[in-house]
Amino acid sequence: MPSAQKRKVLEKRRKRESRGRTYLIAIVLIVAALGVGYYAYLLATAPRPDFIIGAPPGVAVRAGTPTTSKVNVTAVNQFNGVVDLTATGSAGLTVSITPTTITGSGVATLTASSATNGTYTVTVTGTSGSLTHTVNMVTAPLLAALSTTGGTIVVQLFPASAPKTVANIVSLAQSGFYTNLVWHRIVRTSPGVIQTGDPNTRGGYTDRSTWGTGGSSQTVPLEIDSSLHNDRGFLGMARSSDPNSGSSQFYINMANNNYLDGQYTVFGKVLSGMNAADALWNTPTNSQDQPINPVFLLSVTISGS
Repeated sequence: MPSAQKRKVLEKRRKRESRGRTYLIAIVLIVAALGVGYYAYLLATAPRPDFIIGAPPGVAVRAGTPTTSKVNVTAVNQFNGVVDLTATGSAGLTVSITPTTITGSGVATLTASSATNGTYTVTVTGTSGSLTHTVNMVTAPLLAALSTTGGTIVVQLFPASAPKTVANIVSLAQSGFYTNLVWHRIVRTSPGVIQTGDPNTRGGYTDRSTWGTGGSSQTVPLEIDSSLHNDRGFLGMARSSDPNSGSSQFYINMANNNYLDGQYTVFGKVLSGMNAADALWNTPTNSQDQPINPVFLLSVTISGS
């Protein structure tokens, strides 16, 4: 048998070895716990697959004519789920969206229509599992207020029917192009119209032989919507013999000039102020259908979607 001294040495060694194993196990457990915690942290903070819905904040709606706009679904962080789309409109507005499902990223078409002009709201909702996102849109008419020496004429523009023409008119108006131009053509026979938009008339006291020959630096193509007509109160785009030469000049139909349909872009309708238009139309004219005393389009102000 080992001596008492040897037994003490062996016991101390065993105790040290036991403590060493205990420390090692503790260290392993601590490292494992830290690893699990860090992994859990990474999972909790890592970007999750998701999607985004995008749509224009506003869209112009013309009473009685469906208007379409695009709704974009964009995948984020490798999202590839199925998104169910729904659209709801406020009272008086009918809306639909197609397709109603999109996988990952894609584009849907929202169609809105109303029986009367007005301001409406549309909510588009996308749902995929526990993920839900919405986007709100306002539908309202695109308006142009024509300040004239006869009074103010408020016009609804039709971007859905004549997008390039309306975009051009809006751009010119916002740049101040239509400031102090003469209503240079006033015809009380056929076609009954009042016409303006020629920069050669600015200020009124310019060479009358140039009236009606000027325009802006850009042209727009003929845009025909068979549902629109040259009826009294509707606006048309003037042009030369080239159907695609519309520029800045436009006219207001003061009578039903339906024989002009299909030849000129109809892009708007007077909502209020036909009395002001009539006042301009009744201005005394010379033999060239020019106002003897200039009457002016003072400015054009754009509002709405």
